[in-house]
Amino acid sequence: MKNSVGLVVKKVSIYSCLLLICWAALPSQAVTEAKAPARACTSFCLDYADGKSCIFGANLDYGVSPGLIFVNKRNTLKAGWEMGKGGERAVWTSKYGSVTFNLTGYQSVWAGMNEAGLVISTMLLEETRMEIADSRPPLNNTVWLQYLLDTCSTVDEVIACDLKVRVVDGSDHYMVSDKQGNRAVIEFLNGKLVCHKGPNLPVKVLTNDPYEECVRLWRSGKLYHNNNESLIRFGMAADLLKGFSPNPNTVLMIDKKEMVYYAFYILAAVAQPITCWSIVFDNRNLQVYFHTKLNPQMRQIDFNKLDFSGNTPVRMLDIHVPLAGDISLNFTDYSHDVCLKHLLFMIHYSFPQMPEQEVEHEVVQVLGFFEQFHYLQNTNDLQEQEMELLRKGHHVLPK
Repeated sequence: MKNSVGLVVKKVSIYSCLLLICWAALPSQAVTEAKAPARACTSFCLDYADGKSCIFGANLDYGVSPGLIFVNKRNTLKAGWEMGKGGERAVWTSKYGSVTFNLTGYQSVWAGMNEAGLVISTMLLEETRMEIADSRPPLNNTVWLQYLLDTCSTVDEVIACDLKVRVVDGSDHYMVSDKQGNRAVIEFLNGKLVCHKGPNLPVKVLTNDPYEECVRLWRSGKLYHNNNESLIRFGMAADLLKGFSPNPNTVLMIDKKEMVYYAFYILAAVAQPITCWSIVFDNRNLQVYFHTKLNPQMRQIDFNKLDFSGNTPVRMLDIHVPLAGDISLNFTDYSHDVCLKHLLFMIHYSFPQMPEQEVEHEVVQVLGFFEQFHYLQNTNDLQEQEMELLRKGHHVLPK
């Protein structure tokens, strides 16, 4: 039994490398062909005049552009597949529904917003050094983002999750915003969580260098006197945010349109040749706007038209779907075949040396683990249902 458990832990580590692709794994050839640096992605918060809620902009800059959008349900029982030092795995029930933009696949989030108005996005940070292993159950960083959207409504709740779970396998830092007007940047530096919020978040922009260094150079006026493209993007976005004056009368519909347009203006200003997706989240009105490299038409998702209950299956949509305007009702039921095809493409792209048959066999089983997540019709036997999910996960993942 002891040897078997050790083999499971080794296999799970392999899955982390295969399934949840790190930004650092972007092949150098793709970067060269795109004629742009791999260190690229930008997020920012454009606050409403009253300081509560915001327009949140995010660019994904990557070598390939496929992606899936998911409508994730509340009251769904979930678990992490990785085990902690004592064999612990994270188990939780989603409290909030969410819309997520997923680069690698199902339950693997790059950016998203939940129905409580919490927004989060991801940017590469090569200086990332994760926390050392301890008794907390581990979660891969992109699954951790889904966990946060499932369970948190505020920035403070997000930060408090560091006491409950430990983030692993990441090389990123994150920007978070809630509907109450709180914003934060979360980084993992020198093995510790570092959080900038409130007075420690003077500039609501994040690119691909440590936040504190970006702010220091921006304040000194030296951002534009270097060849660091990430710092230049930070300065451009910071200057454009500083130059925007929201309507103090807060005529909501007019303000919203003006701010959404300005957010896309900022995203266009900092865009790169490898910018794949440009997304704007409005957490006051629970609206999402986006366009992509393969479909430049503006599309909108209205949370008021989505069903986050467990009465219907998880819904999904290809991010490049050839539609325009309000696409809230164009989502289709979750498809195993579509998700599997997407995952295999991303893995073969990032790890072309991996044996094709072995990769497909392992990915099918990991995807099968995620597909075990189910709606809780009742919570009377919640503990037993949690144990059953963990047992299923143990059997789904190869020994």
